[in-house]
Amino acid sequence: MKLFTETCNLWLSCILLLSGMNISAFSYDYSSTTKCLVEPQRAQYGGGMIVNPEFNHSLEGWTMFGQGEIEERISKAGNSFIVVHNRTHPLDSLSQKVLLEKGKLYSFSAWIQISEGRETVSVLFKTADELVRGGKVIAEHGCWSLLKGGIVANFSTHVEILFESKNTKVDIWVNNVSLQPFTKEQWKSHQDISISKIRKSKVRFKVIHANKTAMQGAIVSIKQLKSNFPFGCGMNYRILESTDYQNWFASRFKFTTFTNEMKWYGTEKIQGQENYTVPDAMVKFSKQNGISIRGHNIFWDNPKQQPNWVKSLSSDDLRKAVEKRINSVVSRYRGQLIAWDVVNENLHFRYFEDKLGENASAVFYSKAYQLDPNTNMFMNEYGTINGGDEKASPANYKKKIEEILQYPGNEKILLAIGLQGNFGSGQPNLAYMRSSLDILGATGLPIWLTEVSVGVAKDIDQAQHLEDILREGYSHPAVKGIVMFAGPIAANFKEMPLADTNFKNTPAGDVVDKLLHEWKHCQAQEFTADDKGFVDVLLFHGDYNVTVQHTQANSSTTLGFRVTKDTPQATIDILIHT
Repeated sequence: MKLFTETCNLWLSCILLLSGMNISAFSYDYSSTTKCLVEPQRAQYGGGMIVNPEFNHSLEGWTMFGQGEIEERISKAGNSFIVVHNRTHPLDSLSQKVLLEKGKLYSFSAWIQISEGRETVSVLFKTADELVRGGKVIAEHGCWSLLKGGIVANFSTHVEILFESKNTKVDIWVNNVSLQPFTKEQWKSHQDISISKIRKSKVRFKVIHANKTAMQGAIVSIKQLKSNFPFGCGMNYRILESTDYQNWFASRFKFTTFTNEMKWYGTEKIQGQENYTVPDAMVKFSKQNGISIRGHNIFWDNPKQQPNWVKSLSSDDLRKAVEKRINSVVSRYRGQLIAWDVVNENLHFRYFEDKLGENASAVFYSKAYQLDPNTNMFMNEYGTINGGDEKASPANYKKKIEEILQYPGNEKILLAIGLQGNFGSGQPNLAYMRSSLDILGATGLPIWLTEVSVGVAKDIDQAQHLEDILREGYSHPAVKGIVMFAGPIAANFKEMPLADTNFKNTPAGDVVDKLLHEWKHCQAQEFTADDKGFVDVLLFHGDYNVTVQHTQANSSTTLGFRVTKDTPQATIDILIHT
């Protein structure tokens, strides 16, 4: 698979000089790869603030932490790297001490290999009081893997950069290490540049007479009818009971995920007695209001989240029950949904694997694909972009995807990556989030943030943290859609309410409305054609109407058009009859 940089990194090297400093200090390197390479690539940012990042000066700047030994080696291609061996503790590692500044975001990367087999290797930042996990990779013997991660400094202090492998029998090989600092302003500039690149396209209008001559001075009015980026919100059964809730939702969102109503415990509370009355009604409401639906979910791997009657089934009876379940729910909504969360939280739990065998999840994907082959099939997981969750790391997510796709017949599945984005209280680690999206983006599979929520309502910074996370997701080249798990208090969304009991905005709701407005052309915009009849404009992807008038014309002309990422620099001819 080609490096992710081919589509999203080169354009970030545009001229952006600040205070006389070079762009390299301000651009972000989105590149990543899931390949294991014979030789590592160069250190990103030239190593950033790391001393001797490519080990061209032996061990200068590096020391041994804990027990063990470090030595320099040179590959057949002349590449210098460091080996840590004779380890007795997982954190026995080479180390370099660096000074982090409070408020800055740090992007980390390194190339890792091990002496035998396959093992997880992590990078940690050690302060005097704690160990902060900054990223991990599943490293192999015989080739180099990219470990990419990051940290947001909540303090100004020295930290030691360490590498961890829980298997102390393996030697850790390290090369081309980088730690690049960014200010919050620089980080925001990455987002703005990326949004202009990936969410907008240039459109040229040419206004002409019937005789093909240009109409200088024509007034071109452009109004967006629909945004092309899926930005939605969770929905629950209370939408059927409240016209206020219906109006609140339909006036804002065109994408949704039902919170519980399609789940197995919601449709078959008693064995053999299926009841789809509520989700059917919610689907009907969504269709009537042009709202697209993500199916959530076919199965949930958490043993606590099964229907009560399922928990007592034998393996043979469970196999029959799951076959009936998947046939029932997928067949019922076939062709009506834009996605299925086939297995929920498949990295943290393994209820079906323990009962039905290691291929249980892969079989579910195979069956769902056979029943509804034109719908995206998601693996939906939490903790992958938050930082610190070992089970759901990007490396483990990628490994599980590979297992699913390797099952016979599954290579044709429209597999997609669902990242729940359930962030707790406190400042989100946007550096880790971005690096995780870089890594998973390198798979080439579409990524959605599927259940975004932040902290609890009493957190004074909840709205700001929500905005930070939504901007990070929207601006990332690999993210194809965002759905929040939030809503009005009147619908019992208490953790991250967007509206109060009277459907008035909370601070978080103000953030959402602001972004909905910012990420599309809400008001008609007027432009004047130049002396050649041209109007050039940069537009968000979506559906539009354009109306053209001229003082010489007795009537106006209106037409509809669509702007997508696949139609860059389109020219639209508009004929005016006078």
